Amino acid sequence: MSWLSNIGMREWLLICGVALVMVVLADGFRRMRNERRGKIKMGRLGGGFPENGIAEPFNSELPNGGARVVGRAEPSFTEVDDPYEMADVQAFQQALDTHHNKHASRDSGGDSAQRFVSEEQLLVLHVRARNKQGFNGTDLLQVLLACDMRYGDRDILHRNERAGGAGSLQFSVANMVEPGTFNLEDINSFRTPGISFFMSLPGPENPDEAFECMLETANCVVKNLDAELLDEHHQIASVALLESLRDRARDFATA
Repeated sequence: MSWLSNIGMREWLLICGVALVMVVLADGFRRMRNERRGKIKMGRLGGGFPENGIAEPFNSELPNGGARVVGRAEPSFTEVDDPYEMADVQAFQQALDTHHNKHASRDSGGDSAQRFVSEEQLLVLHVRARNKQGFNGTDLLQVLLACDMRYGDRDILHRNERAGGAGSLQFSVANMVEPGTFNLEDINSFRTPGISFFMSLPGPENPDEAFECMLETANCVVKNLDAELLDEHHQIASVALLESLRDRARDFATA
């Protein structure tokens, strides 16, 4: 151990510095590995997505005053603090069937506006991938997050009236495949044939604006991920159908 006595103060400081750097690097690696379990890494939205299948930026396709591009490098996947006043994803089809029955009864019983707005409804749109392999989870999530959708309650995505998840709920997006959830832990290998957009009425503070935002967000997925827009019966959404949904949202806006 006589060699230790030959080491000066300068050498000791150098050794301690190297050891400190190694400790910091090890701690940083550990933190980064833990964060990856709960986050999806994204590049900055303003420059597009050069590493995925989206060939061009889609910022210009987002609606004015509707779907918003959020100026942040990474999305936040924190749980939404306020509970959502909407049906459970697993009860989505039941609610949709109930809506069909009410809608049929209303059509056969007259055109009373009061009766129309007094019933709870779901406005539904589906987006189905043209590719038989379905949507890639990472690409799909990037598009939805760019439209200010947030992962939260019941493991699906939601969009609120104001940026950052503030304000009343506008609409939600669920996986078309039961149980309708998105698993962020396995998002890189996640695939689905389609997704479902749905808005509960009454619900949003401005339902007509909320519907326009939902439609534009769905069209953003259609344009960027080679998909098709469907109605609640999984048929191609016609102009007349979209106008009908728009009118129903307006009725609640003026109620």
